[in-house]
Amino acid sequence: MNLTLVITNNCSSCKRVEANMKLFAAQNENINLMVVNLNDVKYKGIIIVPALLIEDELFTYGDIDEKKLLNKLKQYS
Repeated sequence: MNLTLVITNNCSSCKRVEANMKLFAAQNENINLMVVNLNDVKYKGIIIVPALLIEDELFTYGDIDEKKLLNKLKQYS
């Protein structure tokens, strides 16, 4: 399962979510997490960060609710 986290520099929310998502990915072996910086890549018109995409489809902006994420990931299994 491919997850993409879109972040920017100097964003405390981005840093917090990135740390949480790296831990989440480490605990779930079927997760491939890619972190991209919005300043480096204009990613599918995203202007709000952090943003999480599942298989290149927007899942959410801001903090990630792990229960909702796990439920969503079950749909892809």
